Amino acid sequence: MLPNTLRKGPKKNHRFSAALVIGVLLMLCSCTTSNYGKLQRSPEITKIFDDHRILSEHSYYYSGLQGVPDAIIGLHTSYTLKSKQWQAVDFDSQLLKTWVNRMTYVHLVSPRGAWILDPEGHRIGVWYSARHQTTVRVEKDNHVFIAAPVPPELRGAP
Repeated sequence: MLPNTLRKGPKKNHRFSAALVIGVLLMLCSCTTSNYGKLQRSPEITKIFDDHRILSEHSYYYSGLQGVPDAIIGLHTSYTLKSKQWQAVDFDSQLLKTWVNRMTYVHLVSPRGAWILDPEGHRIGVWYSARHQTTVRVEKDNHVFIAAPVPPELRGAP
């Protein structure tokens, strides 16, 4: 006669295998209908911010403190930002220069630029922050949710 632990083993393994298969199937199904975009690092976007250039046909927003933002985004005007974590800002190159210089000086990690991509990989905006990842979700009617980054570690005051 087999001990109880040996008799129960295969049944537990069968349940685990079934749960694993179901989990993988759900994950694959969700990936095919995903409405999540992403950030794509870009030295070109970093240079645009470092040169204090403002892209036409983009609306700009910041998160964090107005004097030293945690992040700055520019979203193409054909999209609408859906988030209360961001504040709209009407940039001129001097204000952008001030903020970029402060972000570079105050944040422990230098800010970098990235493209904001929709689920199909189309460029819908730009990102500039010491944090290099976030959640991007594109919903119907070109409404976009972009999570504000966690404030970066600080090196000192401006």
